Amino acid sequence: MRGQFFRITRFGAAALPFVLLALLLSACSPQPSEPLRIASSPWPGYEPLYLAREIGYLPDNLANIYELPSSDITLESFINRSADLATLTLDETLDLLHSGVKLRILVVLDVSNGADAVIVSPKIRELSDLKGKRIAIENIPLGVYMLSRLLETAKLTRADVRIIHSAESKHEELYRLNKADAFITFEPFKTRLAALGARDIFNSSDIPNEIFDLLVVHEDAYLQRRGEVCYVARQWFRTLEFMKQTPQQAEISISKRLGVTVAEYRAMVGGISTPSLQENLRQLGGELPEILKPSRMLNEVMLKEGQLARAVDITTGLDPGLKSCIV
Repeated sequence: MRGQFFRITRFGAAALPFVLLALLLSACSPQPSEPLRIASSPWPGYEPLYLAREIGYLPDNLANIYELPSSDITLESFINRSADLATLTLDETLDLLHSGVKLRILVVLDVSNGADAVIVSPKIRELSDLKGKRIAIENIPLGVYMLSRLLETAKLTRADVRIIHSAESKHEELYRLNKADAFITFEPFKTRLAALGARDIFNSSDIPNEIFDLLVVHEDAYLQRRGEVCYVARQWFRTLEFMKQTPQQAEISISKRLGVTVAEYRAMVGGISTPSLQENLRQLGGELPEILKPSRMLNEVMLKEGQLARAVDITTGLDPGLKSCIV
């Protein structure tokens, strides 16, 4: 789940209009020689992008990265063509394809493996105890998906629980005031709730390989500026190799940017899996891309919840020639 993240305070509310203005201005008649525009929102799994910029792998004359306060603003910037590329979740990508937006999935950035979770008060000892309880959730597709998988695992229905719509940033207050019993949330709010005495009862590691973050690009930008777009993708994997070879340097740099300690950063990414180049090729390429299965499962949930009017074929966003782009 990618709602508003704690680092919005680092910029301050006053900075937001200037960030959005820069995006809008950059959207006016872009020339091929202009840097590619990448829109993103704060989330630990996206940090290699910013590290690539810091260590010179993504110079400003090639790509400008705009870090926006939340995923919904990132999505909007991609829709209105203020960005050529964007970091989006799989559900957001399906929604765009459903709306007729032509795009290509360039990279599977990360897979949630515990970072998205259901945190509960101590009085809830097992999943069946959720019956009749109050569950706080931000009403976004991925949050609804986590709720659906939770209830399915607990053998409960939506009628068995009480839903409280609330942003993740409000969950600590709800917990302190005893206004909710369970919280569908993500890092760093997951850790903050745990510090208050709440505990993890269900998380994305219980439903492995289902929650994805992607780097997507407008189809026309991919076709017209393929060399530059592919270079960006290759620098992602080059940065992952840098992080593997010099982990301490990478962790210090990322932690400093996030304004947290190295230990806090490690805790944040402990529930995030970052696919390698070869894993990406299996997810997005070949005759039977592995992303098809989680895409179909997410389709089913979004259809059931009324978030899609019809099933979406994710293969329209895949490129059979991706290997020649990212290798």
